[in-house]
Amino acid sequence: MTDVVLSVRDLTVTFGKGSNRVSAVAGVSFDVYEGETLGLVGESGCGKSTTGKAIMKIVEPTSGSISLDGADITSARGRTLRRLRTRMQMIFQDPISSLNPRRRIKDIVAEPLDCWGSATGAERDTLVSDLLTKVGIDPVVYGNRYARQFSGGQCQRISIARSLAMRPKMLICDEMVSALDVSVQAQILNLLEDLKAEYGLTLLFIAHDLAVVKNVSDRVAVMYLGIICEIGPADVLYEAPAHPYTRFLLGAALEADPDAPRRSDVLEGEPPSPLNPPSGCRFRTRCPFAQDKCASEVPVMRDVSPGHQVACHFPLVAVQ
Repeated sequence: MTDVVLSVRDLTVTFGKGSNRVSAVAGVSFDVYEGETLGLVGESGCGKSTTGKAIMKIVEPTSGSISLDGADITSARGRTLRRLRTRMQMIFQDPISSLNPRRRIKDIVAEPLDCWGSATGAERDTLVSDLLTKVGIDPVVYGNRYARQFSGGQCQRISIARSLAMRPKMLICDEMVSALDVSVQAQILNLLEDLKAEYGLTLLFIAHDLAVVKNVSDRVAVMYLGIICEIGPADVLYEAPAHPYTRFLLGAALEADPDAPRRSDVLEGEPPSPLNPPSGCRFRTRCPFAQDKCASEVPVMRDVSPGHQVACHFPLVAVQ
């Protein structure tokens, strides 16, 4: 069996206190296996990005456990946490604001090397040049330019180069192409796939664009109002979704083919407030299949087929 690189168990992230207490992530659990890409999808505000930041401990988890290659991240502090972070890097949603506008790009890419003293002098310069070359940025022509002089797509390439400087085992990609033009998205995704193969990377790919997630992911986890409601192989989940929310989410996705049949599934209403989530199943207030049991009991994850799990009392596919 393939080794588990990242293991997340009952991850909870809560903001605020008292009546203003918001459970942004409410008991999320999943594994990411070596060499795979796990896509994490859902509506805006469902907790995808907060999950990614909590795994990196940019946001402090309220409870739960996170382990990377068996090493506990949850309780790690100080230098121990910093060293663990070198093995897991994050690429942020806004490629321009994630780079220091006052620093030259060769220094931005070299910063992790400088912080840890892992390469100096000619070796450092060679590594930086190689990384910039791999992401399609000429280090001779552009190395001394500032991040503010580049487009969004170029800044994302620089961010990727920086994330690879410490040779991490895992990358968390937080909506990394959502701010880019469609043609640039394709270039960045192709680059990411090439680098994944070359560096032996494992990816957690967070996005709201279902077409993008399907193309790059081996498995997909669907998130709604702070919980994961379905997880399974990408092809299986897209072909035969087991959770009503997943089906509606797929129905809202745009098809590039003008002759493709239009989906009739339209999800009505707005997501409930995370300040006061519904009892039982959190999706029941928008679900046309909801019954009394959905209001009284919280659904738990169960297998509907090998590797395909759903948290629903009345899944859309037969449970095997």
